[in-house]
Amino acid sequence: MTRDELNRELRMHSASWPAVLIVYGMIVGTMALSAMAIL
Repeated sequence: MTRDELNRELRMHSASWPAVLIVYGMIVGTMALSAMAIL
């Protein structure tokens, strides 16, 4: 794997970071809501 390939991979993954954060936030949010509902 050359440096150029590595850079391309990093750029592709960094572009998808916001989507990952949104999904992660939704999961954490639903867990918090269900915890509040249980309590």
